Amino acid sequence: MSGAADISERLAALEDREALRDLMQRYARAADAKYTADLTLQDPDSVSQAAAEQAACFAEDAAWSAGQFGGVLSGRAAIAAFFETSPWSYALHHYVCPEIKVDGDIADLRWRLLEIGCPQADERVVLLAGVVTQTCRRTTEGWRIASMSFEVLQEIELADSRNAVTCLIPKKGQAA
Repeated sequence: MSGAADISERLAALEDREALRDLMQRYARAADAKYTADLTLQDPDSVSQAAAEQAACFAEDAAWSAGQFGGVLSGRAAIAAFFETSPWSYALHHYVCPEIKVDGDIADLRWRLLEIGCPQADERVVLLAGVVTQTCRRTTEGWRIASMSFEVLQEIELADSRNAVTCLIPKKGQAA
């Protein structure tokens, strides 16, 4: 019987790790849903819906700290409101190399973030490389982010004009 219990525990640990990966992918998909392929923000209703989906990845009492990208926010409602006010005209998030440590109903995670972004303030295209750290908690809604912080390690200018990267991000009606 101990063999079956051991397998059951190992399976549960694997399922938790996959659920945490899925949570972060839902977060990234919602974050990216705010933008169009022609490097602009979606319409306000679409941005609002995407921001709500992104914020739903957080626990009700979550803390979000993103330094220059929003400071420190407390609570899902404040996080959702911030996500509706993007500093980007376009962004595409890639969370990679997860380090996941699960201890019961709490998990500590560390991700590498690679993000292509077009700041609203100018025409540049940048690549952000950073580290995201999270504590997640199992809730009645499933795994949710209890705290999340972001640290920029590098910001690399890929182009000073968005037109320079149309081969990477085709505009509407343009072949890749």
